[in-house]
Amino acid sequence: MRSIRASRAAVGEAALLLSAFRLTAAPRSSLPDLTAALDAHVQRYLADFSATDDETGERFITAPFLDLPEDEPLARLTNCGHPPPLLLRPGQELRPVVAETGPPLGVRLLSASIHAETTVPFDAGDTLLLYTDGVIEARDASGTFYPLAQRAAHWAHCPPAALVRHLCRDLFAHTGGRLGDDALIAVHRASHSHKTSPARRGPEAAC
Repeated sequence: MRSIRASRAAVGEAALLLSAFRLTAAPRSSLPDLTAALDAHVQRYLADFSATDDETGERFITAPFLDLPEDEPLARLTNCGHPPPLLLRPGQELRPVVAETGPPLGVRLLSASIHAETTVPFDAGDTLLLYTDGVIEARDASGTFYPLAQRAAHWAHCPPAALVRHLCRDLFAHTGGRLGDDALIAVHRASHSHKTSPARRGPEAAC
């Protein structure tokens, strides 16, 4: 019953955050301002259930917030307790985005919660891979965690939809079909060039 309640709570919290985002995103001048507004919404939501839900103190929401300017080769990131995105760049080793991580939404601190904004180079051809902690915590039959960065590097040259499709199938095989809080999103900065790169040979290059 606890797991069912937790799943329902997660759905409700996701809906709450999406609704709050739609209401508050437009007037906010920066990601930290938006994050502060959303944090206040989440805290009020959790406070409303504090009298009836004995797990309220354990609940919070992790989330990364991205701003992708159309006219600048960069991304702005404010991370609220979420695993860092992976940056896939043509011809370079896949690496996690180095950014300051603030507390999750809904965590009441003694001092005011400040969520910093980090600017990340994000140029044509780059891909940001965002994922839930359920992906990197997924285990196989022997208890081994899913090696997301290693597996994503294997298909880093693929278009974003193919990259996610390969990772989902690979994750499904890794866990034997036992999936839970597993989600992946690939955000790609399209190149303005219409030239196509030479096709690579070998099964590892198939998309």
